[in-house]
Amino acid sequence: MTDRPIIGIVHVHSDYSHDGRDSLERLQAFAAERGISFVGLTDHAEDFDSSRFERYRDHCRRASTQDVRLIPGLEFRFEGFRGLHLLVLGLEAWIAPRSPDEFVAMAPTVSGFSMMAHPRLAGYQIPKAIAAAVSGIEVWNAAYDTRYLPDPQAIQLLKRLQEQHPRLVGVAGLDQHDARNDRKTRVVLRRAGSDPLVELRAGRFDNVGHTMTFSGRGDWSHSRLAGLAALRAIFDVVERAQDRVAQLFAARRDS
Repeated sequence: MTDRPIIGIVHVHSDYSHDGRDSLERLQAFAAERGISFVGLTDHAEDFDSSRFERYRDHCRRASTQDVRLIPGLEFRFEGFRGLHLLVLGLEAWIAPRSPDEFVAMAPTVSGFSMMAHPRLAGYQIPKAIAAAVSGIEVWNAAYDTRYLPDPQAIQLLKRLQEQHPRLVGVAGLDQHDARNDRKTRVVLRRAGSDPLVELRAGRFDNVGHTMTFSGRGDWSHSRLAGLAALRAIFDVVERAQDRVAQLFAARRDS
């Protein structure tokens, strides 16, 4: 690594996931083209067993270069917990938790960083044991929240959880399945030459997107968060209207 800013992306799927389009080599090239130093992979755990996971870890190591590190990780979900998706980065050994409690028992000892993904899918509800165990909350999912604005309700969830768990950080994730659609949210570490997973856990990074930059510590003032919520509401109304117009034109074209 050089002394250039350490820019990373997290919540990225490769073709090891059933719905991922990009090989690890393609993701390495994608990152190199854009000055990205690390890729936090979070492939779907249900697509793995222990032997495939070992091949995946080795493949990440071989596909990494001096300038781009591919960090192996998985995305876990659990029967009976609708919308609860948990991401682990820097996973050093295969685990297969069947419940959030098993995740809590297994993940912290073999992963470098963990977080709850897109909390809107879980109705902004998180089991207490998970809140105590994970390192962060995805407060900007560029797929569900769009590339333009983070999720104010996810930020509010983070702020509430930080009252009991001040170590928690807020992260902007791409939720990328196809590198041809780069939604351009990034995490930028503040210390060159540092371990990305250590810096993420410590909150020493900024989330950077099309419209704004904010700290991983989630230090939003009341007025700034209220402004974001208002912008989000307007944006969502406009987006729904555009979707209705597009559907109308499609229906007329097909009639």
